[in-house]
Amino acid sequence: MPTHHVGHAANLLKDGELKRFELEGKAVVVARVDGLYYAFGGDCTHYQAPLEKGVLKQHTLMCPWHHACFDIRSGTRLEPPALNDLPRYPVSIQAGELVVSLPEDNQTEPQGTTDSADGRQFVIVGGGAAGNAAAEALRRGGYTGQITLISAVSTVPIDRPNLSKDYLAGKAEADWMPLREAGWYAQRNIELLLNTTVTRIDRAAHKIRLDSGAERTYDKLLLATGGTPRLLTDVPGMALKGIFTLRSQADADAIIQAAHDKRLVLIGASFIAMEAAASLAERSLSTTIVGLEVVPFATVLGAEIGRLFQTEHEANGVQFRLNSGVEAFIGRDGVVTGVRLKGGEMLPADLILIGVGVRPATDFFIDSGLNLDEKDKSVLVNEQLQTNDPAIYAAGDIAKWSNGEGGTRIEHWRVAQQQGIVAAQQMIGQSDTITQHVPFFWTKQWKLDLRYVGHAEKWDEIIYRGQVQAGQFIAFYVAEGRLKAVAACQRDAEADALEFILRDDLPLTPEQMRDEAFDLIAYARA
Repeated sequence: MPTHHVGHAANLLKDGELKRFELEGKAVVVARVDGLYYAFGGDCTHYQAPLEKGVLKQHTLMCPWHHACFDIRSGTRLEPPALNDLPRYPVSIQAGELVVSLPEDNQTEPQGTTDSADGRQFVIVGGGAAGNAAAEALRRGGYTGQITLISAVSTVPIDRPNLSKDYLAGKAEADWMPLREAGWYAQRNIELLLNTTVTRIDRAAHKIRLDSGAERTYDKLLLATGGTPRLLTDVPGMALKGIFTLRSQADADAIIQAAHDKRLVLIGASFIAMEAAASLAERSLSTTIVGLEVVPFATVLGAEIGRLFQTEHEANGVQFRLNSGVEAFIGRDGVVTGVRLKGGEMLPADLILIGVGVRPATDFFIDSGLNLDEKDKSVLVNEQLQTNDPAIYAAGDIAKWSNGEGGTRIEHWRVAQQQGIVAAQQMIGQSDTITQHVPFFWTKQWKLDLRYVGHAEKWDEIIYRGQVQAGQFIAFYVAEGRLKAVAACQRDAEADALEFILRDDLPLTPEQMRDEAFDLIAYARA
């Protein structure tokens, strides 16, 4: 086993510090906690972010880019969006020098075992973030029975956030998109039923019916069917060719094929539409975004940050028609040629992308007896993500969980992964609740790379550090004197620290939020 002397152990690092080394072509980070040294893979197993730039609190290290968390003692992945653990490298002290060993076999993918004597049947409906995370978490958690993962699409679960980002921009190849290869599931006895939908739940018999007419029995059932893109069904011309939504890889492929040298109009100033506008810029002749909003993202991020994004898009040639609605889609010979806005303006268009949100994909169990929200038909669950049927759980975009404030539903990738993991742990009797995990999402549009931590459906004030219009800031969303959420650009380590602060419910005063001299990282780690 190759070994490397990396420095004098007494003064190489102080407690809580991280240092990166390149050893035999491997990125290795060394950390010190309570006088003990640890060595582990230097790049996040999600998008290979440099982990020495993250924040370490005790033995938990948070990635600076997308907030995956790892236990540096074991390398274990603690929080998504990372799937795999970090490689761990043995350390020792020899003659006062810290020595790092590099074993040849350093397994980082969760394995799990199966047992033919375990007759339990767990069924997961939905091959998105929540469903895939649940299947993996069941095996991580020691469940040895049968797992069936049912997906309505024809591909293995993919990295869906990339559809509107690098994949649509042509910067990510198709073979990069699967979260796991098909063989990975087979090796862990996870049965994949692709291109398959569920048409009925028979709760009394513990069975589901598939679109083929076949039935499957379950001991525990997880519903993770995600969202269905909303359509403008009341707008004339919606059936014209050339009008798209973006939810699956097949959707993205169709848009890419159709987008070259076209006049593009995006309906909805949503995250997916705005990301797509930036990603498709090099493929399209012109791009216009139509939205009901006066300022993009004003209800989610505040008007000042919304204007920052709008200005960045406009600087790159994107036009906006805000505070505008669609009256009709215009076409010729069955193909879209334009959009008529309310008020009469005509926008020529060869390609239209609808990005006005999603609705919970719950149609097939409307009559199942499960408790659904009256307004949006999401599935009502408790903090353990359990429905009113103790054998059935729900996670991801369809789940609205009780939080003492009327229920919460969040449509973000990492949240869906967190929920899938929590549901899986509950299904096998391990204690966890969704409220123990802090929501997080990210968006990248042109040069703006924003991280959002927490959840604030409303706020009393937004407190800023830095300069919003310079694209380098932290925005604190405060309600009733309490920090609810944070948005940050070019302040990655502090965004990490603020997730720890929210997770641990550490008090933070408005004065501390405003004060650049107040060290958020030191405060979070204390």
